[in-house]
Amino acid sequence: MTGRYVAGSIRRRPAETIAAALALAVLVAFTAAIGSFVAQTGSRLTRTAATRVPIDWQVQLAAGANPSAVAKAVRSVPGYRGSAEVDYAKVPGLVSSSGGGRRTTGTAYLVTLPRTYSKLAPSQLRPLRGSPTGVQLQQQTAANLSATVGSRIKLLGNKTRLTVNGITDLPNAGTFFQVVGAPAGATPSAPPDNVVLLPKAKFDRLTAGAPVTRQLHVQLDHTGLPNDPAAAADLVRQRADHLASVLAGQVLVGDNLEATLSGAREDALYARLLVLLLAVPGLILAGVVAALVIGLRSERQRRDLALLQLRGATPRRCALLIGLIAGVDGLLGAALGIGAAWLASRLALGASATVSKSWLIAGAVAGLLLSIAVQLVPLTRLRNQQRDVGEDLRDVGSSRTPLPLRLGLDVLLLAGSALVFWLTARGHYQVVVVPEGVPVASVNYAALLAPALAWPGAALLVWRLTALALRRRRRAPASDPAGSLPDLRQHAVRHRRQLVARGATGLAVGLAVTVSAAIFTTTYDQQAHLDVALTVGSDVSVTLPPDSPQSLPVSTATVPGVRAVEQVSHRLAYVGPDLQDLYGVDAATVGRAAPLQDAFTPGSSVHAALAKLAATPDGALLSQETLHDYQLRPGDLIRLRLLNASGHYATVPFHVVGVVTEFATAPLDSFIVTNRQYLATATGRSQVETLLVRTDHPAAVAAAIHSPPGALVNDITAPRVAVPSASGLAAGSLRGLARLTLAFGVLLAAGSAGLVLLVGAIQRRRSLVALGVLGASFRQRARFVWTEARWVLTAGVLGGLATGGLIAAELVKILTGIFDPPPQHPALPGGFITLTVAGVLLTAAGATLAATRHAARIDAARLRDL
Repeated sequence: MTGRYVAGSIRRRPAETIAAALALAVLVAFTAAIGSFVAQTGSRLTRTAATRVPIDWQVQLAAGANPSAVAKAVRSVPGYRGSAEVDYAKVPGLVSSSGGGRRTTGTAYLVTLPRTYSKLAPSQLRPLRGSPTGVQLQQQTAANLSATVGSRIKLLGNKTRLTVNGITDLPNAGTFFQVVGAPAGATPSAPPDNVVLLPKAKFDRLTAGAPVTRQLHVQLDHTGLPNDPAAAADLVRQRADHLASVLAGQVLVGDNLEATLSGAREDALYARLLVLLLAVPGLILAGVVAALVIGLRSERQRRDLALLQLRGATPRRCALLIGLIAGVDGLLGAALGIGAAWLASRLALGASATVSKSWLIAGAVAGLLLSIAVQLVPLTRLRNQQRDVGEDLRDVGSSRTPLPLRLGLDVLLLAGSALVFWLTARGHYQVVVVPEGVPVASVNYAALLAPALAWPGAALLVWRLTALALRRRRRAPASDPAGSLPDLRQHAVRHRRQLVARGATGLAVGLAVTVSAAIFTTTYDQQAHLDVALTVGSDVSVTLPPDSPQSLPVSTATVPGVRAVEQVSHRLAYVGPDLQDLYGVDAATVGRAAPLQDAFTPGSSVHAALAKLAATPDGALLSQETLHDYQLRPGDLIRLRLLNASGHYATVPFHVVGVVTEFATAPLDSFIVTNRQYLATATGRSQVETLLVRTDHPAAVAAAIHSPPGALVNDITAPRVAVPSASGLAAGSLRGLARLTLAFGVLLAAGSAGLVLLVGAIQRRRSLVALGVLGASFRQRARFVWTEARWVLTAGVLGGLATGGLIAAELVKILTGIFDPPPQHPALPGGFITLTVAGVLLTAAGATLAATRHAARIDAARLRDL
């Protein structure tokens, strides 16, 4: 009997089973796809962080250490891949003599590397000119000595002359010359300006009797690291601690890999927060939609259960039958959801994406439990054996205001959200805090209360306003021009105002999920594009190292497709003891090529700040950090030390005209922007080290530019400039989550609109049949449904747009730390929102039309329902 009942139920009403399975499949697929994003993001962050490390460990030998014992212990470290011995020695200075006269530098470093070092750490050395072997001058050192390939130099106090074989750049000099064993959180020392790379024999001869620091540069295998950045950092740190304990007192370990992985903890936390704030509301909505679809058969199941009870079936037997039907729905939904999850993950996250098995199982179990729970609800009514038959016939619903609204819960929730948001914005709280050198990250979950309270508060407010608007419509019934019946549509809608308001609220929440995610992701993409443009400098840039003896003429970038070219002089300036980047620009025209925003100049618009700089020849825009550290204000005199034409640092006066937080190609911390013409006059050096190029075709223009030796051409489309955000999340990381959230959000928003109206029409089925019996035409009966649909759609769409905008504004402000630079205001994706609303309206119209035709049909089956 059990099997026949289940099979017969599915065979007689296959549409209900298919609809329930599809709704559950959406829930399962969304859950599994979001879980796959979480798993893939952790793995990607770990892999990306490890790849960025030029040297994993720098093992520095203490005085008296046994080199053989240290090397043996290092080779025994799990995951050991290779190592190289590097020796450092400090000398008083370097001297060169050329046609321009004698040049002398300050303290310099001599370094010797094995020939195979570039294979071990390919990103550490970048040969520019000459041979990659022999005596190599660092690029800045060559500029300081005015030396090139073939020049002869010597050490201060040493008569041995060295012939320069090549010029080499050290892209990671900060790491290469770091102070191993420095306390956590200590300010890193600036890398030396003067470095000479020597063969081992020459190094030993020149440093005989002098102190020499020896390090082992070690590379580890990254393939065995855990996917979670925090777990990977812990594992690497434990291995380093074990090595230090084995070689007690003989070595200090500079763990660059652990430091970088620890920095990725912040990225992983932001990824989880994005899932929590963008995807979880969509998952909840998917569950609600699935419950509504499954619940469409509840009325029919209630009658079937009543008949079964009359035939002697016990509540336990009824529960078994309903549970089996629910299980079939859940299994079909899980099977369809597996395929949908695989397809969604591949389309949204990339062809290499895999579906997380644990999340897939979790989604399938959640769908199965939801199906069983919803379909067992009719059983609860069987407990009341004395219920009135009229209860099942009543479909108009109560017009009484729900308890949460009578208690003013919407006002309380929105007030609480506004208070938390104000405190967060006023205090400039960081949601994610990762102290430097501390292997623990913290999340300020209190800041997340603002959107958490805003969601239910805004939903209840939509309900209240919709019901209030309907309550105030007191138009008296008028005669129907198409018939003899009075027009009762407005009166009926007013009587059903709580049901209409509930439907409008459901539609508003569904639309708000999509709108809020769309606004946030559009804002993120806009700022990510700006971040890349700031890193490159413009659409295309041509750059030389700072203080380069070469100069880039404008003709270098004069190729077809170029709209504007701006010249920038990039120098290194001493502000007190600190060395900072200084950029000389043409303030009146730099905006033609450089990306600019008012947020870059706090307290003023960026154009006003540049106009003030242009009007002050010796003016300078300083970073906020420099103004704070040196207690400077606009109008103050500041003296900087800059390299002049004779190769020496000379003092140049400037006047502070404002503050700047971001600028093209500038670092994130401290830098200075000045007038290029004044800089050239004051130093006697007019070299241009950077060209900023504006174009609509960056890749083609970059390929057409023929740069001089040593110059680097970059454009915003090149993979090598895919910079991370302030939190470290790359733009592509959020793009996968955005695709998932928006695709499922649009599907759920349209589904919500259709379901709300479909359920409303089904609830009115008895009323519509009764009107037909009384003589109302099909057109007259349809007007009741369409009038209600217009109210649901109007209130739902307006409420959804307002709620989505409110939530998005809070998310952008609260998660400011993920943006680099922070946006001035959220970006509005007008086209996407318009298409989404159009899709919702079309779906709602189709659902209303279908429901009207189905519910208003009069036949024997419908008459039995009376």
